Amino acid sequence: MRQSARAGMLPGRDVLLAAFRGLPHDDHPILHAAGELALLHQLRERTPCGQAERIDRRRAQLMRAIDRWVILAAPVPPAAADEHGESLGDLVDRLAEHSSVVASTDDAWTRLDHLADSYERLIADLWSGARSLPTRTYQS
Repeated sequence: MRQSARAGMLPGRDVLLAAFRGLPHDDHPILHAAGELALLHQLRERTPCGQAERIDRRRAQLMRAIDRWVILAAPVPPAAADEHGESLGDLVDRLAEHSSVVASTDDAWTRLDHLADSYERLIADLWSGARSLPTRTYQS
């Protein structure tokens, strides 16, 4: 598969960060989930802890949908590929959380930028076969 075809399969960091801010994007399931995850994190910040269960359940559904989509879209990694410590859905959720609380401080923007770089490296590693994602068993 050509590099440009690969790039279209999983969104890059810049378009993902734009989706968190609600900016228009191509019709892509990961970008839709990312935008909704950012909104859910904003809502969760204003929701009392005892009432956040529905929000967290929806976040889990979106993370699971991202993970399932990546399993279908990404190439099968070789058996020797290192397993990443978290799923892509987990990483996108963490990015969404950080993007929803980023203030105007340089430190917060730096953390978000580093996390976005981690996302981009993971995507590249998945396509090259250097990494695999953790195997998860989801409860229905």
